[in-house]
Amino acid sequence: MTLEQIKAQIYNLGTYKQQKIEAYGAMKKELWEKVRNQVLYQSEAELRLENFKKEADQYSDTEFANILAKLENFEQTELEKIKSEYETVTADNVAELNLLSTMKVSEQELLSYLEKYKRNPLAIKKLHEIGAANNIALPSYILKEDRLAELLNVFKRYAKSYHETPIVDSNGSASDLAFMLVLASDELNTALETYSNHFDTALGLSESL
Repeated sequence: MTLEQIKAQIYNLGTYKQQKIEAYGAMKKELWEKVRNQVLYQSEAELRLENFKKEADQYSDTEFANILAKLENFEQTELEKIKSEYETVTADNVAELNLLSTMKVSEQELLSYLEKYKRNPLAIKKLHEIGAANNIALPSYILKEDRLAELLNVFKRYAKSYHETPIVDSNGSASDLAFMLVLASDELNTALETYSNHFDTALGLSESL
């Protein structure tokens, strides 16, 4: 299961809730019209509405639990993959960094080394120490594990919002949900793109370096 597929499942949960909100409103209007015209007992109308709501809630519960399970499985698999993407510090790296620590270096030089070692967290840590010794503030380094956590939190937040949106539209939840679906699409796409290009942006460096 890819993140794109999970994203689509979250979106589908949102559109499902939106459709059920509208359908519940239309059904309620129709049933109460029948009650007023004495075509239907009020108790029967209430029962039909309650059953409609219960069915929608059960579907939402199942989908939300399924989404969370898929995100958890993805996280475990991805964390193992991330470990293989990092580079280890070699003897040559240590020698180069130790030599660098004895020299007077410029900010531009250190930025170039940050770019060179962007897949090596230990080397990045050493470069920050060298920067501090030279009174140079370097861009903070974002671990891919942290960015993964941020990404999954965005996914979970929208899934939770859709799941918890009631189908009984008493406070304009249908219009709020429609707006949220548009907002979520943009935010999820941005978060996915940022994560996919992690090592190009982990340091916040420009592409020209």
